[in-house]
Amino acid sequence: MSSFVQNSASSATFTWEDLLGLLRDELQEYGSLLGLLSAQQQNILDRRPESLLEINQSVQTQMEASQILQRRRQGFVTSLAHSFGVSCESNLSELIPHFPDVTRPMFESLVEEINNLISKVRSKIEQNQRLLSRLSEVTEQILSVTNPSAHSKTYSRTGNVQNLAHNRSSINESA
Repeated sequence: MSSFVQNSASSATFTWEDLLGLLRDELQEYGSLLGLLSAQQQNILDRRPESLLEINQSVQTQMEASQILQRRRQGFVTSLAHSFGVSCESNLSELIPHFPDVTRPMFESLVEEINNLISKVRSKIEQNQRLLSRLSEVTEQILSVTNPSAHSKTYSRTGNVQNLAHNRSSINESA
């Protein structure tokens, strides 16, 4: 078991296996998040709002779990950077050259895979946001065709687009 001693006041001992386990957990969390985002996308495409609400909660929970692991990794990396005598602002990729030769390829591949998954997650989130936005536009168009007077749009004094029906109801309510 390889280990190193952190040169800080706490003198805590970390092992390469600890970092490896943390990265594997993070990889698993991002993989799970990507799966949930794919399911979310399918629910959007299938127009299943009840399922979408449920999957949105799961996505939120998974994102929070991923962020917790990411913060743990960042704390670990900061400790490593301090022990190697490099900037505490360094990322894990910048620290890998300081690792023992036998561990570098494994950590490089894990970091690369995590970065790839993060890119895929971001891309999937952007796709889902665009789909939801488009679905909202289509729904608004359908509603305006079925009841045009309730969905007329106008500009406010600030230049923002707003529904005329909203303005009418507020006028009627105050009269």
